[in-house]
Amino acid sequence: MRTSDKEPSASPARSSADNPTCLAIKSPCAIALFLLVLAAGLAGDLASKHYAFKVLMNDPDLPQRVEALRAQHGPALPPQHVLAELHLHRQIIPGVQFTLSTNPGVVFGTPMPWPLVAAATIVAVAMVCVFFAVSSARARWTHAALALITAGAMGNLYDRLVVQTVLPGLEPIRHHVRDFIDCSQIGYKWIFNLADAYLVIGVAMLVLQWLWDGRRAAKARADATA
Repeated sequence: MRTSDKEPSASPARSSADNPTCLAIKSPCAIALFLLVLAAGLAGDLASKHYAFKVLMNDPDLPQRVEALRAQHGPALPPQHVLAELHLHRQIIPGVQFTLSTNPGVVFGTPMPWPLVAAATIVAVAMVCVFFAVSSARARWTHAALALITAGAMGNLYDRLVVQTVLPGLEPIRHHVRDFIDCSQIGYKWIFNLADAYLVIGVAMLVLQWLWDGRRAAKARADATA
């Protein structure tokens, strides 16, 4: 019996993600990983903010403390400054405590108009999603990093657009990001949240991937010229 001269066709069970040229947007596995990390990260950020602010502001003496501060500093003291002066905190582990704070600006408290920050965040999220879509379907590490960055950006964007932090007798604090993780006892003076941590971790993962890819490319060039 004569055999065919043609190469056998690829198995239907073979995943398209095995193809190094396959884009992530065409890979169900890549999309699932991205969405899973994004959803988990976003849920963790928003839930942790809600928990910290709800628990630490559940103080029956809070109205009296707010009034005392207003009497001391005057009624013109902005609500976010009142919150800072209240020093609402709780020790969690050695070196780390929860301290309630809000941030109207960006990283390290740098001031910036909130509409500009919100617009820049939306553009950044769109760019990250495009970067994910055109990346290799097998770049799992990169997909997880991009999902963390997206979760961090969306978590803080939600605060700016939706959340109002209310102190008794004061106007709500609007368009601020809720911060509560305080590591000042170990030398880090800025209060932050999980979304901020996601952004730092995601960028660090991308840098590590870039360094690894550069090392592999250099090794391949060296092997080719050997």
